Amino acid sequence: MKLELTVPKSLGGQSDMLEALDAVQAGAQTRAVLRPILEIVKRTLSTGVQQEFLANFELHRNDKTLPVQGDGGIRIALELPDEDLEAARGDLLDVAMAGSERIWQTTSDGQAAAVFEVLCDILEEAIPLPEQQPLLDANLSDLAD
Repeated sequence: MKLELTVPKSLGGQSDMLEALDAVQAGAQTRAVLRPILEIVKRTLSTGVQQEFLANFELHRNDKTLPVQGDGGIRIALELPDEDLEAARGDLLDVAMAGSERIWQTTSDGQAAAVFEVLCDILEEAIPLPEQQPLLDANLSDLAD
């Protein structure tokens, strides 16, 4: 499955979404799918290294020399293995709700909560590429209303 999103730049450097993932009762497969993606956002990793980072997460997890993105939103561009997503499906909806609720309760960061929830929804429902960014944008604009 292809995942392409641009999330708010303000999420770079923040660990709220990773802490939410650790706090909820996510299965091992779900954590294995989400953790690298959330690390990419936190570290604002360049799209040129994201696929390698995902494929060899344990190897690159603590590598502080990986290139980062410039100004603007944080772009995620990944090809996710279908078998990994299949193993996580069913758990992702519960994780989406529990994780976004935890973010709201602990930090009141609506953007982080929305991104966390939408990311899980996209992965759970295998939402097609043309619908991914509009879904996130709609959720983020609801926060502004």
